[in-house]
Amino acid sequence: MSIPNRRNRKGYLLLEVVASIAVIAIGLAVILRSFTSSLRASKIAQEYFEASLLVQDAVAALEIEEKLAGGVGESDTSEQVTGTRYNLGMKITKINDEDTLNEAIAVISWTNKERNEKIGIGTYLKGQAGIK
Repeated sequence: MSIPNRRNRKGYLLLEVVASIAVIAIGLAVILRSFTSSLRASKIAQEYFEASLLVQDAVAALEIEEKLAGGVGESDTSEQVTGTRYNLGMKITKINDEDTLNEAIAVISWTNKERNEKIGIGTYLKGQAGIK
């Protein structure tokens, strides 16, 4: 049995080092890509959370108005929410002439780079007395 010559192993060790550096570089690239995807998903989730809070506030304000005024009348509005990049659209429509209920729909929309996003909520509110 002969002992391998040390000179023949030098190239083999260099090849191992190059291969391990390549594997580490690929692993780091995958980890970095995963990290940036997680950050992007977190930002989108935060936008939806903020939008859902705004739309819930809008519907809660309508419910308070209904209680204070004895009902809400038909309307269709769209406005920028102050201090934000969100647009709030609200539409209140009478369901039919026999009912005193109105359908209220609130929609928040915003633009995120190339994507147009929106989230909405709908409910039924008592219509104002005397409005036909």
